Amino acid sequence: MKVILLKPMDRIGKPFDVVEVSDGFARNFLIPRKIAMKATPGNLRGLEKSKKRFSKQMDKIRLMSMDLAERINNLSVKTTIKTGMDGKAFGSVTSADLASLLQAEGVEVEKKDIMLKEPLKQPGVYDIKVHLGENIEAVFKLALLEEGV
Repeated sequence: MKVILLKPMDRIGKPFDVVEVSDGFARNFLIPRKIAMKATPGNLRGLEKSKKRFSKQMDKIRLMSMDLAERINNLSVKTTIKTGMDGKAFGSVTSADLASLLQAEGVEVEKKDIMLKEPLKQPGVYDIKVHLGENIEAVFKLALLEEGV
């Protein structure tokens, strides 16, 4: 069955792509969840108008993301981590912690957008990447200081 995607789907396509999928997948998953609609002649005619409107919205979002990236690139954040006498950390700094630190600085990002391979457990200075959209990434400095017990 041919469908028009309304939302991005991994390994299938991006919004407004006309793709061929199995009938069951379209009827039972894509269409009920409003991820896609049938590619009827009427829907295909309205596709061009929708593409233009979507393109304008995406340009606006891209500009906002670039402004946010610039703010994040100029940002330097400090936090502490509790350590014992031997220098071992009692906890770690996760992407959720970093999202709340950025929120305190006035920058709204979701924890899933912070590209942290593993939680930080050692004091030091780190460069943390933040993914803000298609091909837009920002990096901020994190100073993780030691807080003795």
